[in-house]
Amino acid sequence: MTQELLRLEEERCRAISAGDLDSLGRLLTDDLTHTHVTGRTEDKTAYLAGLGGRPRTTTRRDLTIRVYGETAIMTGVLVNTFPSDADVPRAPTQTRALQVWVQTTEGWKQAAFVASALPPDVMSGAGNLEALPGSVSL
Repeated sequence: MTQELLRLEEERCRAISAGDLDSLGRLLTDDLTHTHVTGRTEDKTAYLAGLGGRPRTTTRRDLTIRVYGETAIMTGVLVNTFPSDADVPRAPTQTRALQVWVQTTEGWKQAAFVASALPPDVMSGAGNLEALPGSVSL
Protein backbone atom coordinates (compact mmCIF):
# COMPACT_ATOMS: atom_id res chain seq x y z
CA MET A 1 0.00 0.00 0.00
CA THR A 2 2.83 2.41 0.84
CA GLN A 3 4.44 1.75 -2.55
CA GLU A 4 1.14 2.51 -4.29
CA LEU A 5 0.86 5.83 -2.45
CA LEU A 6 4.47 6.71 -3.33
CA ARG A 7 3.70 5.93 -6.98
CA LEU A 8 0.61 8.15 -6.86
CA GLU A 9 2.57 10.98 -5.27
CA GLU A 10 5.19 10.63 -7.98
CA GLU A 11 2.38 10.78 -10.55
CA ARG A 12 0.95 13.87 -8.82
CA CYS A 13 4.33 15.65 -8.93
CA ARG A 14 4.80 14.67 -12.57
CA ALA A 15 1.33 16.03 -13.47
CA ILE A 16 2.04 19.35 -11.70
CA SER A 17 5.43 19.64 -13.41
CA ALA A 18 3.94 18.87 -16.85
CA GLY A 19 0.96 21.16 -16.34
CA ASP A 20 -1.30 18.13 -16.86
CA LEU A 21 -4.30 19.36 -14.89
CA ASP A 22 -6.56 16.55 -16.12
CA SER A 23 -4.26 13.85 -14.70
CA LEU A 24 -3.77 15.87 -11.52
CA GLY A 25 -7.51 16.33 -11.11
CA ARG A 26 -8.07 12.57 -11.23
CA LEU A 27 -5.75 12.18 -8.20
CA LEU A 28 -7.77 14.63 -6.08
CA THR A 29 -11.12 14.21 -4.34
CA ASP A 30 -13.87 16.53 -5.54
CA ASP A 31 -14.03 18.08 -2.05
CA LEU A 32 -10.26 18.71 -1.85
CA THR A 33 -8.98 21.27 0.68
CA HIS A 34 -5.60 22.69 -0.37
CA THR A 35 -3.88 25.14 2.01
CA HIS A 36 -0.82 26.98 0.70
CA VAL A 37 2.17 28.01 2.82
CA THR A 38 0.66 31.53 2.88
CA GLY A 39 -2.44 30.16 4.62
CA ARG A 40 -4.68 30.66 1.58
CA THR A 41 -7.08 27.73 1.31
CA GLU A 42 -8.64 26.63 -1.98
CA ASP A 43 -11.06 23.99 -3.16
CA LYS A 44 -10.23 21.68 -6.05
CA THR A 45 -11.49 24.04 -8.76
CA ALA A 46 -9.58 27.06 -7.46
CA TYR A 47 -6.41 25.03 -6.84
CA LEU A 48 -6.33 23.62 -10.38
CA ALA A 49 -7.12 27.03 -11.90
CA GLY A 50 -4.26 28.61 -9.93
CA LEU A 51 -1.75 26.08 -11.25
CA GLY A 52 -2.61 26.80 -14.87
CA GLY A 53 -0.31 29.76 -15.49
CA ARG A 54 2.52 28.93 -13.11
CA PRO A 55 5.02 26.47 -14.64
CA ARG A 56 7.21 24.65 -12.15
CA THR A 57 8.97 21.40 -11.40
CA THR A 58 7.68 19.74 -8.23
CA THR A 59 9.65 17.11 -6.33
CA ARG A 60 9.40 15.47 -2.91
CA ARG A 61 11.89 14.16 -0.36
CA ASP A 62 11.93 12.65 3.12
CA LEU A 63 8.43 11.23 2.81
CA THR A 64 6.76 9.38 5.64
CA ILE A 65 3.48 7.53 5.10
CA ARG A 66 1.22 6.19 7.83
CA VAL A 67 -1.82 4.18 6.78
CA TYR A 68 -4.91 3.93 8.98
CA GLY A 69 -7.39 1.67 7.21
CA GLU A 70 -8.75 3.61 4.24
CA THR A 71 -6.90 6.82 5.16
CA ALA A 72 -3.21 7.65 4.82
CA ILE A 73 -1.17 10.57 6.14
CA MET A 74 1.84 11.58 4.02
CA THR A 75 4.39 14.10 5.29
CA GLY A 76 7.65 15.34 3.86
CA VAL A 77 9.46 18.13 2.08
CA LEU A 78 8.01 19.53 -1.14
CA VAL A 79 10.30 21.46 -3.49
CA ASN A 80 8.95 23.70 -6.27
CA THR A 81 11.46 24.99 -8.81
CA PHE A 82 10.16 27.85 -10.95
CA PRO A 83 11.66 29.12 -14.23
CA SER A 84 13.93 32.16 -14.08
CA ASP A 85 12.34 35.62 -14.31
CA ALA A 86 13.98 37.75 -17.03
CA ASP A 87 17.17 35.66 -16.82
CA VAL A 88 17.31 36.06 -13.04
CA PRO A 89 17.44 32.63 -11.40
CA ARG A 90 14.83 31.92 -8.76
CA ALA A 91 15.68 29.82 -5.73
CA PRO A 92 13.48 26.75 -5.30
CA THR A 93 10.78 27.01 -2.66
CA GLN A 94 10.80 24.31 -0.01
CA THR A 95 7.94 23.59 2.34
CA ARG A 96 6.81 20.84 4.68
CA ALA A 97 3.67 19.25 3.26
CA LEU A 98 1.07 17.19 5.06
CA GLN A 99 -1.37 15.31 2.83
CA VAL A 100 -4.39 13.19 3.59
CA TRP A 101 -5.09 10.42 1.08
CA VAL A 102 -8.34 8.42 1.19
CA GLN A 103 -9.30 5.12 -0.41
CA THR A 104 -12.27 5.71 -2.75
CA THR A 105 -14.12 3.43 -5.16
CA GLU A 106 -11.74 4.83 -7.81
CA GLY A 107 -8.59 4.15 -5.76
CA TRP A 108 -6.47 6.39 -3.53
CA LYS A 109 -7.05 10.14 -3.89
CA GLN A 110 -5.67 13.16 -2.09
CA ALA A 111 -8.37 14.83 0.04
CA ALA A 112 -6.30 17.47 1.86
CA PHE A 113 -2.97 19.25 1.56
CA VAL A 114 -1.35 21.72 3.97
CA ALA A 115 2.03 23.40 3.43
CA SER A 116 4.09 25.10 6.12
CA ALA A 117 7.40 26.94 6.11
CA LEU A 118 10.59 25.00 6.79
CA PRO A 119 13.23 26.07 9.30
CA PRO A 120 16.61 26.95 7.71
CA ASP A 121 18.38 23.77 8.92
CA VAL A 122 15.88 21.57 7.08
CA MET A 123 16.03 23.71 3.91
CA SER A 124 19.80 23.30 3.83
CA GLY A 125 19.49 19.55 4.25
CA ALA A 126 20.95 19.59 7.76
CA GLY A 127 17.67 18.73 9.48
CA ASN A 128 17.17 15.28 10.96
CA LEU A 129 14.35 14.07 8.73
CA GLU A 130 16.13 10.85 7.79
CA ALA A 131 15.71 9.63 11.36
CA LEU A 132 11.93 9.43 11.00
CA PRO A 133 10.71 5.83 10.74
CA GLY A 134 9.43 5.10 7.27
CA SER A 135 11.13 8.09 5.59
CA VAL A 136 11.86 7.64 1.92
CA SER A 137 13.00 9.99 -0.82
CA LEU A 138 10.89 10.44 -3.90
